[in-house]
Amino acid sequence: MNRFAQINACIDQLLTTRVSHKVWFASHTDNYPENAFLVKFSRIIYVLEGEYLTAIGHMGEYKKIVLQAGEVIFIPAQTWDLPDWYSDCRALTILFGHYQIGMSLTESSAEGKISVVKATINEALQQEGFYLEKVLNDLALSQRQSPVSGCVAEALLRYCREKTVDKEELPQSVTHYKWRAITLYLQKNFGAGITRETVALEYGISANHLSRLFREEGGMGFNEYLTLVRIDRVKMLLSQYQMTISEIASRTGFKDSSYMGRVFRRHTGMTLGEYRASYGR
Repeated sequence: MNRFAQINACIDQLLTTRVSHKVWFASHTDNYPENAFLVKFSRIIYVLEGEYLTAIGHMGEYKKIVLQAGEVIFIPAQTWDLPDWYSDCRALTILFGHYQIGMSLTESSAEGKISVVKATINEALQQEGFYLEKVLNDLALSQRQSPVSGCVAEALLRYCREKTVDKEELPQSVTHYKWRAITLYLQKNFGAGITRETVALEYGISANHLSRLFREEGGMGFNEYLTLVRIDRVKMLLSQYQMTISEIASRTGFKDSSYMGRVFRRHTGMTLGEYRASYGR
């Protein structure tokens, strides 16, 4: 049985027994524990079997929680969790990256033995998946328990399940590795001078070929990906440093702070000031 088949079987089992209406939302804290998982993308964890022991930031405080099968935790970007794997448990974590969706099926025992099965969907959230994640982010920001939380979490799981139908574990192509190399290049070189033409020249391909590469391998356009990289860096600078908005715009390749603010709000639903107030240290 390949990795997708294992994960799909677990998802189908959970959907058959029904996702709980109880959804926990992690939230930002000024400090976080050593060894906590703090990543720049949002994640959602579905407990499939057993008890899932973890700690999260909740209402600005450190909180230990125990989840039962069917319960869910949503962890927004730049927010931490700290699982304790000394329990008999099986859980599915789905991470929503800029250009891919990562899935990890983790099985643990009371003796501390852990096994992990990982699979990747090589595209970002699109259409309904994007809006479902946004609803959960909005609920996490308000820290409000809503009767629709479980329904949204279940719908997002069903969306991901559709993306894994008939997936085969084929070796990646040379084209895919070139696209991955270019995405890493953009994550390091995203300043004002970067354009589709300059990157194409750097890699010895035409600008049209570069655009096609991003559409086919990443599921989004070149400029869309570059904007996401810049937005991600803006989030980091807003939350970690006391820089002015103009300084952040200059460092992240935006032509001015007003334009950066409009793009940021379109992608996150928050103003620059609101994001800094919520996630700044």
